[in-house]
Amino acid sequence: MARDRIELEGLSVSCVLGVHPHERDVEQPVRVDLSMGLDLVPAGRSASIGDTIDYDRAASKVAALLRFRRYRLLENAAHELAAMLFGVYPGLDELDLRLAKPAALTGRAQAAAIHIHRTRADFPVRRERTRFGEVAILLESREAGLYLLHVAPGHEIPRHHHQVMRELEWLVGGELSRGGKPVPLATPVAWEHGQAHDYRNDGREVATLLCCDVPPFIPEDEIVLEDARR
Repeated sequence: MARDRIELEGLSVSCVLGVHPHERDVEQPVRVDLSMGLDLVPAGRSASIGDTIDYDRAASKVAALLRFRRYRLLENAAHELAAMLFGVYPGLDELDLRLAKPAALTGRAQAAAIHIHRTRADFPVRRERTRFGEVAILLESREAGLYLLHVAPGHEIPRHHHQVMRELEWLVGGELSRGGKPVPLATPVAWEHGQAHDYRNDGREVATLLCCDVPPFIPEDEIVLEDARR
Protein backbone atom coordinates (compact mmCIF):
# COMPACT_ATOMS: atom_id res chain seq x y z
CA MET A 1 0.00 0.00 0.00
CA ALA A 2 1.26 3.46 -0.94
CA ARG A 3 2.27 5.47 2.11
CA ASP A 4 1.27 8.82 0.59
CA ARG A 5 -2.13 9.89 -0.72
CA ILE A 6 -3.87 12.75 -2.49
CA GLU A 7 -7.57 12.99 -1.67
CA LEU A 8 -10.60 14.66 -3.23
CA GLU A 9 -13.52 14.80 -0.83
CA GLY A 10 -17.11 15.54 -1.79
CA LEU A 11 -16.66 16.46 -5.46
CA SER A 12 -20.21 17.00 -6.76
CA VAL A 13 -20.93 16.38 -10.46
CA SER A 14 -24.30 16.75 -12.18
CA CYS A 15 -24.60 14.02 -14.81
CA VAL A 16 -26.82 11.32 -16.27
CA LEU A 17 -26.23 8.11 -14.33
CA GLY A 18 -28.73 5.27 -13.81
CA VAL A 19 -30.68 2.45 -15.42
CA HIS A 20 -34.25 3.60 -14.79
CA PRO A 21 -36.06 5.49 -17.57
CA HIS A 22 -36.48 8.64 -15.47
CA GLU A 23 -32.71 8.63 -14.78
CA ARG A 24 -31.88 8.66 -18.50
CA ASP A 25 -33.70 11.94 -19.13
CA VAL A 26 -32.30 14.27 -16.47
CA GLU A 27 -29.05 14.92 -14.68
CA GLN A 28 -28.67 14.17 -10.99
CA PRO A 29 -25.89 14.96 -8.50
CA VAL A 30 -23.17 12.35 -8.04
CA ARG A 31 -20.70 12.67 -5.18
CA VAL A 32 -17.11 11.56 -5.76
CA ASP A 33 -14.61 10.77 -3.00
CA LEU A 34 -11.20 9.82 -4.37
CA SER A 35 -8.01 8.78 -2.60
CA MET A 36 -4.93 8.30 -4.81
CA GLY A 37 -1.85 6.50 -3.54
CA LEU A 38 1.53 7.56 -4.90
CA ASP A 39 5.02 8.61 -3.81
CA LEU A 40 4.96 12.29 -2.79
CA VAL A 41 8.61 12.47 -1.74
CA PRO A 42 9.78 13.91 -5.11
CA ALA A 43 7.20 16.72 -4.90
CA GLY A 44 8.11 17.33 -1.28
CA ARG A 45 11.71 17.91 -2.32
CA SER A 46 11.18 19.81 -5.57
CA ALA A 47 8.01 21.85 -4.84
CA SER A 48 7.13 21.14 -8.51
CA ILE A 49 3.56 20.34 -9.59
CA GLY A 50 5.10 18.07 -12.23
CA ASP A 51 6.21 15.66 -9.50
CA THR A 52 2.71 15.14 -8.12
CA ILE A 53 -0.93 15.08 -9.26
CA ASP A 54 -2.65 18.42 -9.78
CA TYR A 55 -5.87 17.80 -7.82
CA ASP A 56 -7.72 20.58 -9.67
CA ARG A 57 -7.04 18.98 -13.04
CA ALA A 58 -7.79 15.51 -11.65
CA ALA A 59 -11.20 16.75 -10.49
CA SER A 60 -11.89 18.29 -13.91
CA LYS A 61 -11.03 15.03 -15.71
CA VAL A 62 -13.24 12.94 -13.43
CA ALA A 63 -16.13 15.37 -13.92
CA ALA A 64 -15.65 15.49 -17.70
CA LEU A 65 -15.77 11.71 -18.08
CA LEU A 66 -18.83 11.38 -15.84
CA ARG A 67 -20.72 14.02 -17.81
CA PHE A 68 -19.71 12.70 -21.22
CA ARG A 69 -20.36 9.01 -20.71
CA ARG A 70 -23.93 8.99 -19.36
CA TYR A 71 -23.25 5.81 -17.37
CA ARG A 72 -25.93 3.30 -16.45
CA LEU A 73 -24.22 1.76 -13.41
CA LEU A 74 -22.10 3.21 -10.62
CA GLU A 75 -19.93 0.10 -10.93
CA ASN A 76 -19.18 0.80 -14.60
CA ALA A 77 -18.50 4.47 -13.92
CA ALA A 78 -16.08 3.70 -11.08
CA HIS A 79 -14.14 1.11 -13.10
CA GLU A 80 -13.72 3.40 -16.11
CA LEU A 81 -12.74 6.37 -13.97
CA ALA A 82 -10.06 4.22 -12.34
CA ALA A 83 -8.72 3.09 -15.74
CA MET A 84 -8.58 6.70 -16.94
CA LEU A 85 -6.72 7.89 -13.84
CA PHE A 86 -4.09 5.16 -14.07
CA GLY A 87 -3.66 5.98 -17.76
CA VAL A 88 -3.08 9.70 -17.39
CA TYR A 89 -1.04 9.51 -14.16
CA PRO A 90 1.94 7.13 -14.56
CA GLY A 91 3.02 7.69 -10.94
CA LEU A 92 -0.30 6.52 -9.52
CA ASP A 93 0.05 3.17 -7.70
CA GLU A 94 -3.44 2.56 -6.29
CA LEU A 95 -6.71 4.32 -5.60
CA ASP A 96 -9.89 4.16 -3.58
CA LEU A 97 -12.98 5.61 -5.21
CA ARG A 98 -16.44 6.12 -3.76
CA LEU A 99 -19.37 7.17 -5.95
CA ALA A 100 -22.67 8.10 -4.35
CA LYS A 101 -26.09 9.12 -5.70
CA PRO A 102 -27.74 11.28 -3.01
CA ALA A 103 -31.07 11.41 -4.89
CA ALA A 104 -31.33 7.67 -5.60
CA LEU A 105 -33.30 6.74 -2.46
CA THR A 106 -34.98 9.97 -1.48
CA GLY A 107 -36.87 9.61 1.80
CA ARG A 108 -35.35 6.18 2.53
CA ALA A 109 -31.58 6.76 2.70
CA GLN A 110 -29.08 9.59 2.42
CA ALA A 111 -27.46 8.03 -0.67
CA ALA A 112 -26.80 4.86 -2.64
CA ALA A 113 -23.06 4.34 -3.12
CA ILE A 114 -20.27 1.99 -4.09
CA HIS A 115 -16.63 1.95 -3.00
CA ILE A 116 -13.86 0.31 -5.05
CA HIS A 117 -10.14 -0.26 -4.54
CA ARG A 118 -7.95 -0.67 -7.63
CA THR A 119 -4.23 -1.00 -8.35
CA ARG A 120 -2.32 -0.49 -11.59
CA ALA A 121 -2.14 -4.27 -12.04
CA ASP A 122 -5.93 -4.32 -12.51
CA PHE A 123 -5.56 -2.50 -15.83
CA PRO A 124 -3.07 -4.17 -18.19
CA VAL A 125 -2.37 -1.99 -21.22
CA ARG A 126 -2.24 -3.19 -24.84
CA ARG A 127 -0.26 -1.20 -27.39
CA GLU A 128 -0.68 -0.91 -31.16
CA ARG A 129 1.43 0.91 -33.74
CA THR A 130 -0.37 3.46 -35.92
CA ARG A 131 0.46 5.87 -38.74
CA PHE A 132 0.77 8.72 -36.24
CA GLY A 133 2.68 6.81 -33.54
CA GLU A 134 1.14 4.46 -31.00
CA VAL A 135 -2.18 3.76 -29.28
CA ALA A 136 -2.27 2.46 -25.70
CA ILE A 137 -5.57 0.67 -25.06
CA LEU A 138 -6.44 1.32 -21.43
CA LEU A 139 -9.86 -0.33 -21.34
CA GLU A 140 -12.53 -1.53 -23.77
CA SER A 141 -16.07 -2.68 -23.03
CA ARG A 142 -19.25 -3.12 -25.07
CA GLU A 143 -20.12 0.52 -24.37
CA ALA A 144 -16.86 2.45 -24.63
CA GLY A 145 -13.10 2.47 -25.08
CA LEU A 146 -10.39 4.43 -23.29
CA TYR A 147 -7.18 5.12 -25.19
CA LEU A 148 -3.95 7.09 -25.00
CA LEU A 149 -2.97 8.38 -28.44
CA HIS A 150 0.80 8.96 -28.60
CA VAL A 151 1.46 11.27 -31.56
CA ALA A 152 5.08 11.18 -32.71
CA PRO A 153 6.97 14.40 -33.62
CA GLY A 154 6.20 15.50 -37.17
CA HIS A 155 3.11 13.29 -37.39
CA GLU A 156 -0.59 14.07 -37.39
CA ILE A 157 -4.08 12.68 -36.96
CA PRO A 158 -5.69 14.05 -40.14
CA ARG A 159 -8.89 16.06 -40.14
CA HIS A 160 -11.78 13.63 -39.70
CA HIS A 161 -15.21 13.12 -38.19
CA HIS A 162 -17.44 10.28 -36.96
CA GLN A 163 -21.00 9.24 -37.70
CA VAL A 164 -21.29 6.48 -35.09
CA MET A 165 -18.79 7.27 -32.33
CA ARG A 166 -18.85 10.16 -29.89
CA GLU A 167 -15.45 11.23 -28.56
CA LEU A 168 -14.07 12.96 -25.51
CA GLU A 169 -10.43 14.06 -25.71
CA TRP A 170 -7.88 16.13 -23.84
CA LEU A 171 -4.14 16.74 -24.08
CA VAL A 172 -2.24 14.78 -21.41
CA GLY A 173 1.29 15.87 -22.26
CA GLY A 174 3.44 17.38 -24.99
CA GLU A 175 2.36 19.94 -27.59
CA LEU A 176 -0.27 19.58 -30.31
CA SER A 177 -2.11 21.93 -32.65
CA ARG A 178 -5.73 21.58 -33.76
CA GLY A 179 -6.94 23.56 -36.74
CA GLY A 180 -3.58 25.35 -36.69
CA LYS A 181 -3.97 26.55 -33.08
CA PRO A 182 -2.22 25.21 -29.95
CA VAL A 183 -4.24 22.70 -27.94
CA PRO A 184 -4.46 23.72 -24.26
CA LEU A 185 -3.28 21.14 -21.75
CA ALA A 186 -5.87 19.11 -19.82
CA THR A 187 -8.89 20.83 -21.37
CA PRO A 188 -11.60 18.26 -22.25
CA VAL A 189 -13.40 18.61 -25.58
CA ALA A 190 -16.36 16.45 -26.64
CA TRP A 191 -16.83 15.69 -30.34
CA GLU A 192 -20.36 14.82 -31.41
CA HIS A 193 -21.34 13.21 -34.71
CA GLY A 194 -20.11 15.11 -37.75
CA GLN A 195 -17.79 17.49 -35.89
CA ALA A 196 -14.46 17.53 -37.73
CA HIS A 197 -11.18 17.72 -35.83
CA ASP A 198 -7.46 17.07 -36.35
CA TYR A 199 -4.18 17.08 -34.42
CA ARG A 200 -0.60 17.77 -35.47
CA ASN A 201 2.63 17.44 -33.51
CA ASP A 202 5.19 20.01 -34.67
CA GLY A 203 7.25 19.62 -31.50
CA ARG A 204 10.30 17.54 -30.72
CA GLU A 205 8.67 15.16 -28.23
CA VAL A 206 5.83 12.67 -28.32
CA ALA A 207 2.46 14.26 -27.44
CA THR A 208 -0.30 12.28 -25.73
CA LEU A 209 -4.08 12.56 -25.97
CA LEU A 210 -6.61 10.79 -23.75
CA CYS A 211 -9.48 9.62 -25.93
CA CYS A 212 -12.79 8.08 -24.85
CA ASP A 213 -14.84 6.59 -27.70
CA VAL A 214 -18.52 5.66 -27.35
CA PRO A 215 -18.90 2.96 -28.63
CA PRO A 216 -15.31 1.60 -28.65
CA PHE A 217 -13.15 2.60 -31.60
CA ILE A 218 -14.57 1.65 -35.02
CA PRO A 219 -11.87 1.96 -37.72
CA GLU A 220 -14.34 2.47 -40.58
CA ASP A 221 -15.96 5.34 -38.64
CA GLU A 222 -12.70 7.32 -38.80
CA ILE A 223 -13.90 9.35 -41.79
CA VAL A 224 -11.01 11.40 -43.16
CA LEU A 225 -12.10 14.53 -45.02
CA GLU A 226 -11.12 14.87 -48.66
CA ASP A 227 -9.02 18.01 -48.12
CA ALA A 228 -6.99 16.14 -45.49
CA ARG A 229 -6.11 13.40 -48.00
CA ARG A 230 -4.29 15.83 -50.31
